Amino acid sequence: MIVNLFSKALETPQALPEPLVKANRLFVENMEKILIFQINALKSYLDIGMNQMRAAAEVTDVKSFQDFCKRQSEIAQTMQYKLMRDGKAMSDMTLRFKSEMDHLTQATLQDVLPKAA
Repeated sequence: MIVNLFSKALETPQALPEPLVKANRLFVENMEKILIFQINALKSYLDIGMNQMRAAAEVTDVKSFQDFCKRQSEIAQTMQYKLMRDGKAMSDMTLRFKSEMDHLTQATLQDVLPKAA
């Protein structure tokens, strides 16, 4: 019985509503942008971490340890700035996606509501 239900649904090719297709495409495009951004951000954070590990491995005496400690403050400031900038970029991407979805929803409603009346 369930197989028949699916068979009947698949017999008559039905196109998905255009707004749904547009929403799916918009979602995929934005997810791709976000994932690429996150991958690049992760790589830069890993690079910073690996550079710090290499620098720590180069400490051989008190002077080099003091220099290493001084650089940690600079690295911490750089990381803080980068984290804030990346957070803002993610927020901007999310707001842009929301705005695009809002426009799509408005356009769909303006198209559908007059037909329903």
